[in-house]
Amino acid sequence: MSVLSYFNNKSIGFKLLFYFFVIIILCISTLTLLGSSIYKKSLQEEANSYTVQMMEQVWSNIKSLLDENDNIIHYLSMEENIQQFWNEEKPSAELMGKINRQIDVYKSRHTEMAGVLLVNEHNQFASNDMFPVSRDSLTKEYWYQQAAQSPEKIQLISNPVGRNIRGKSNYQVNNLLSVVKAIKDPETDKVIGVILIDLKLDFIKEIIESIKLGETGFIFILNKAGNVVYSPVNPVVYRINPEWFLKSNNGTIHQVIDENKYHIIYNTYPSINWKVVGVFSLDETTAVVSRVQLYTVFIAVLTLLLAAIVSWFFTRSIIKPVNKLRKLMKNVEEGRFDLQFHSKYDDEIGQLGRSYNRMIEEIGRLIQLVYTEQKNKREAELKILQAQIKPHFLYNTLDTIQWMAYEYKANRIVDMVKALTTLFRIGLNKGNEIISVHEEIQHVESYLIIQMTRYESKLEYEINVDEHVKSYKVLKLLLQPLVENAIYHGIRNKRGKGKIYISVKQEGESLFLRVKDTGIGIPEERVQELNAFLDVNHLTKDQHNGYGLFNVNERIQLVYGSYYGLSIESLYQEWTVVSIHIPVQS
Repeated sequence: MSVLSYFNNKSIGFKLLFYFFVIIILCISTLTLLGSSIYKKSLQEEANSYTVQMMEQVWSNIKSLLDENDNIIHYLSMEENIQQFWNEEKPSAELMGKINRQIDVYKSRHTEMAGVLLVNEHNQFASNDMFPVSRDSLTKEYWYQQAAQSPEKIQLISNPVGRNIRGKSNYQVNNLLSVVKAIKDPETDKVIGVILIDLKLDFIKEIIESIKLGETGFIFILNKAGNVVYSPVNPVVYRINPEWFLKSNNGTIHQVIDENKYHIIYNTYPSINWKVVGVFSLDETTAVVSRVQLYTVFIAVLTLLLAAIVSWFFTRSIIKPVNKLRKLMKNVEEGRFDLQFHSKYDDEIGQLGRSYNRMIEEIGRLIQLVYTEQKNKREAELKILQAQIKPHFLYNTLDTIQWMAYEYKANRIVDMVKALTTLFRIGLNKGNEIISVHEEIQHVESYLIIQMTRYESKLEYEINVDEHVKSYKVLKLLLQPLVENAIYHGIRNKRGKGKIYISVKQEGESLFLRVKDTGIGIPEERVQELNAFLDVNHLTKDQHNGYGLFNVNERIQLVYGSYYGLSIESLYQEWTVVSIHIPVQS
């Protein structure tokens, strides 16, 4: 005998105990190994996502400030006095005073500015804060040449050492970022000067130091030459080699620094070729996972010990009632429905037993219901057959009367009998419930012809049907009950002649058949009441004014579903419209 066969032949108690331990061990192993791996990966992805988000935030703030300074340079260059300054070889003291006052206005509104310097092509400069150290030409300076060679772009110079410039501010050059841009003559497209703005690195410092990537993580910035623009005070940053970032413009690096694993994310922003670098410790990020693994092993051992104690009680409490329920179900297979399960406990087995009892009772009820439905169905079929015999008899009799009236030239009788014959012929329709729109219109028009004979001076009608919908299929006898309601409850109760309008139109995938009368109308409260009754299909025969509507609405919903049916609109003393909404069926 194989091991599998031996196991399958063991008792349920043994199997439950075995499965219990296997599931516990599998769950603990999965939680410990796979779960911790997934959790660790999730933490790393979350840390990566947060770091990238913070890097984007840093860059967004920096770019916003740089764009603002680019705009300031543009606005400065367009000032009337400064436009004059670009072309002056020896600007007057009055002009320089005006320019300095304009520079002061910009500086007072932008506290991040350490100084502003304007230099024209004639080596003339204007500034309140910055002056040449020597008499060497400022137009020969590297920052001037760099801006003049690429006048379309703004130039960024971090740690601007070695300049022939000194400033009044106490800021050292390693705490400054220079923004430089050349100014061109719009007519000749020639560079006519350069504007230099020194920005305090405090604005970058506030942005970067406000961001925390765990306890030891940080963000720093490199310029396009690989030099640090700004970094927080951190021992790790000095151990990061800028050459790590030369292989690509963006990426992720894993490095071990001081025996700790670090995750480094960097991205290059092409407009200025700066790199924003985010650094955080992987060991710090995943430390919680190691603690969870330790707790999981402890819980696993404790769980297995408790499982051994409760397993015997667990299996005993299940096996006994299960065996009892199994015997009862075997009796059901043999056709016995009189035995029920009795349990003194309200646990799952007890609930299952009660469900079994309800199932037995429901099976018995369904058997009786099927028997009753079959009996009622046979009775209904008999009534339908009887109802069809009468229309056949009347149809044949009316056909005879029509020909007799024709012989005596009683034309009005011929028309009326012909209309009545059409009414019965379409209503009978060989027992079919579905007819075309054209046949439905013929049927209701025959009914109107008959009623016109009775209400000749009081009634007229108009029928409008879109040509393309005449071949569509509809449930028969939809319009006649609505027209009958319109005559008896609308037009008949109003003085003077009334008119009935019948229309059939397609709107999207729906077909709308509408009957409008110019009768007495319905009060608003009654309209709301009727529509509410139609929504829940709750009219009764006692509500005789709406019984025809209810009958049509019920037939529509039985055939097409509860989404379709009737709706009523009315203006009291003026008109009433009853709309039929059904799906298009070709």
